[in-house]
This record gives sequence, structure tokens and C-alpha cells, in this order.
Amino acid sequence: MVTATLVVATISIATLYYGLLELIETGVIDGSNLSKFNEPFVYAGCIAIVATFFMVITASFVFFRITQPLTQKIEQQAETFHTLAKTAHEAIFLIDINGMIQFVNPAAETLFGYTAKELLGSNIRKLMPTPHGEKHDDYINNYLRTGIKKIIGSGRQLLGQHKDGSQFPIYLSIGEIQLEHTHLFAGLIMDLSTQQRLQREILAIPAREQQRIGEELHDGLGQQLTGLSMLAQSLLNKASRPEHELASQLASGLHEALTQVRALSRGLIPVQIYADGFMISLKEITEGIEQQSHIPIKLQIDDEVLLFDDATATHLYRIVQESLNNAIKHADASHIDVSLKIEQDYGILEITDDGIGIPLDLQNSTGLGLNIMRHRCGLFNGEITINPAGDRGTRVCCRFPIGAEEINHGQDSDR
Repeated sequence: MVTATLVVATISIATLYYGLLELIETGVIDGSNLSKFNEPFVYAGCIAIVATFFMVITASFVFFRITQPLTQKIEQQAETFHTLAKTAHEAIFLIDINGMIQFVNPAAETLFGYTAKELLGSNIRKLMPTPHGEKHDDYINNYLRTGIKKIIGSGRQLLGQHKDGSQFPIYLSIGEIQLEHTHLFAGLIMDLSTQQRLQREILAIPAREQQRIGEELHDGLGQQLTGLSMLAQSLLNKASRPEHELASQLASGLHEALTQVRALSRGLIPVQIYADGFMISLKEITEGIEQQSHIPIKLQIDDEVLLFDDATATHLYRIVQESLNNAIKHADASHIDVSLKIEQDYGILEITDDGIGIPLDLQNSTGLGLNIMRHRCGLFNGEITINPAGDRGTRVCCRFPIGAEEINHGQDSDR
């Protein structure tokens, strides 16, 4: 660009020179014949042209020597970035401050099922279901307005959405790129589908073993104790003193042992193996803990959810169990509300207490079983939030996706 400017300047000087020369050769200014000045102008013009040409050549050479390494470095960095982006297994995006996609790599096209042409210029929320997409816009707007980072500079687990509308778990991390005239955000997206499937399979191993032991206790040892208890009761009815007292103790001991075996079996198999097993287990656990703790627990079910996945039902049961135990043991609650309702394609399970609440420094910690609850919720693509419930108490909210076949409307229950 500099070279072109200098060349233009040289041409302009030469044009001016020859224009003056023509005027001098043919014209008269103030009655004076100027042709006699011709010779000095010729010499001066030649010197000016040569000097300007020399300056152009020198400036071009200096500019080339200075900018060539920088240009090569920029080109190498751009080539390196495109090579890395092209060969990366994770999806990479560049978006502007309005959330519009400026760049995608081939892995992003493969992951979401769109072509680069379909994505460029679109809002990033196109790749996330409601409400994740809308929240993403809010994150950027809030950051630009307040400077407070919620997801930028870190990462989180949420749901992505394929072109065909199907949803899958992803981990999204966002970084900021600020140049002199450019403000972009770089996003890296990893598909967690395989990871979560393996985690579910690992957790299913001890769960299956627990179920087997529970069934053995219930169907094996439990039945034997039931038979012995019946024999002891028969012996008690026929026994006379002093055998009557011994028979009474034997019958009482067998009954207590049978009760403990059933309780142990129930703990190992908390959720019944059929669609409405979660609903039954939810009612049983609230009633059982209410009887043990003498703390009122209100269960409100606006819509019954028929869970066909035993693993999901068990994870939800354990989340309720952990939340109730925390409210009783750590929050000093005097009343607990448990509710289940449907919002669009999601089930909303809430456990709210009026206790002392969970300190802010513990809400994101691994204590009180909170990390385990978050992990369980993530395994079935759910989200769990733990927040204060007004001026006093804690609200645990688990939001999880459900299908149309899992909703049973009109079965309200309030106790």
C-alpha cells in the first residue's frame, strides 16, 4: 500500500513538471517570455524524478524488510489455528458480542448436524434447547454490562440440540478474545453422551448387586423368617408356663428380625421395578421419614410421572432422600414441602424446608452430599439448583427431561 502511494506521488510530480514545462515553452506570464527558463526546469525536474524514484525504491525495500517477518508470523499463526481447529475432536466456535457465530470447525458440523454455511451468522442459541439458549444470551449481555463473569472464563454442563431436535449432554467452556478492533468469544464444546453412558453403566453394577441382595433377603431369608415366626406363634399358643414365656420371647425376636430384614431389603431396592414405582416410593419415603423424625412433610403431586428408566427413578429417589436428611439433620427444619410437577417437557422436583439454610460457601461445595446429588442429576441430563427459600430455609430443585409417555395428567395427590 505504501509502495503504491509513493508511485502515485512520483507520477503526480512528473505530471506537474511536464505541465509547467509546456507552459514555459508556449506561454507568457506578465508579458515576459518564459522559454528562457526552460533549461533549469528540465534539470530540476530530472533531479526530482530521480530522487522521488529512489525514495520509492528505498521505502519499498525498508517496508518489505520490516513487514515480511510480521506478515509471515501472522500467516503462520492463522494457518496453525485453522489446522488445530480442523483436526480437533471437540467442537470450536467463535461468536461476536451479539452471540452470532463467526467461525465453526468441522467437528462442530459433525456434532450438531449442520453445515458451516447453515451456522455462520446464526445465533449460538440455535444449538441449545430452551431455556439454555436464552440464558446464553443473558450471560453475554450481563457480562458486557456489568463485567461479572458467570460462564465466561469457566465451563458448565448443559444440554445441546442436534439439527433433528434431539438433545444430548455437553460441556461448554467459553473464553474471551479482545483485539484492537475485535471482541469475540471462543467456545469449546465436548459431547458427554459416551461419558455419561459409561458412568451410568458403572453405577448400574453396584445397583444391580444391591437389587440382587435385596431380593435374596426378601424372598430367601425373609420367607424363612416368616415361616419360623409362624411356627413360634403356633408354639406360643400351645405352650404352658414356663415354656410360654420362652415361646413369647422367641416369637417377638423372630418378628423383630423379620422387620429388620424387610427394612434392609427395602433400602437396597428403594424403587419398585415398574413405571409408577417412583411415585409409590416417593410417598413411602416421605411418610417414613415423617414418622421417624416427627417433622411434618407435605407431599404435593400436580402431575404423576411414570418413569420407565429404573436408574433415573432410583437417582431421583436418592436425591429426595439426601435432601430430606439434610433438612432434618443439618438445617434444623420444622416443616418440609416436597412437590412434583410438569413444565413443558421437564419434570420439576422440589424439596423446600424452613430450616437455617445452607451457607453460601457450602452451596457449591462437595459436603452434605451436594456434589453426589449434582452428579446423579447430571446422569439423566437433569439440572439441580440449591438456593435459599426466602428469608429462611433451603430449596432444592431438580429439573429433568421427560417424554410424553411419562406424563400421567389428572392424578393429583395432596396430603
